[in-house]
Amino acid sequence: MSDVTIRGQGDDRPFRGRNGAGTPPEGPARPSGGAGGSFFDIYKSSQGYYTRIWTGVAYGVLVCWLAYFLYEKLELVASGATTRYVQVGVATAVILGFGLLGYWLLARNRSVCDFLIATEGEMKKVNWTSRKEIIGSTKVVMFVLIAMAAILFVVDIFFMMFFNAIGILKGEGLLDALKGFF
Repeated sequence: MSDVTIRGQGDDRPFRGRNGAGTPPEGPARPSGGAGGSFFDIYKSSQGYYTRIWTGVAYGVLVCWLAYFLYEKLELVASGATTRYVQVGVATAVILGFGLLGYWLLARNRSVCDFLIATEGEMKKVNWTSRKEIIGSTKVVMFVLIAMAAILFVVDIFFMMFFNAIGILKGEGLLDALKGFF
């Protein structure tokens, strides 16, 4: 047995590593991501790469849209020589502020990062349909769509002729136009 023990909650049992040996892990324990380190350390940087990137792209598009929206609306609110400075300043502040928030969420926040990592892991498990199956399904949907449109058109014409015949619908010109169409 090793003389290294786990301390903290009154536990004096010897330390057992993953390999079952009684030795502590190599090197000093350094927190990664949100719990410590510098601002630019990314929590579990080798995991969830594409999910984080595309989430960041979508987030960036929304932030830029918000900045543009505020830029346009501040033109209506403010007036005078400083209007352009206010517009640009607010848009820049929104992009910087929400950009830092997005970085913190997508790179430093443990719960959000773990969720995105788990999402990417689940997406890798999905059994995606083949191109042939998608094309076949699309053909079936298009056929049913066209058939239903034709059936509903015929039923609509039938009801229009029926209600016109019993005097509820007054539309002789419409029926003549439909007769000329066929």
